Amino acid sequence: MSNILANAIEKSKPEQIDLCWAVLKYKEIGVLRKIKALCSAFGLNLEQVTSELPKDDSGRIIDWQTRHMIHDSLIKMSKTNQ
Repeated sequence: MSNILANAIEKSKPEQIDLCWAVLKYKEIGVLRKIKALCSAFGLNLEQVTSELPKDDSGRIIDWQTRHMIHDSLIKMSKTNQ
């Protein structure tokens, strides 16, 4: 999936990849708070990022698909930066 957040992850530094993993794996916050944290870390516009994320019929961000997209981008970069 190509979107603003995935593109930012794919252009990130190793330290930013570590930060993304920490946010993604932290179970005490929901997906929206994770997205907000990552947008803050990368200087991204939250509204633009959330407009591209998968949503259910009521407009809520779909947790599993969003986390999976972030995970896939992180795996790709983690392998590249070894």
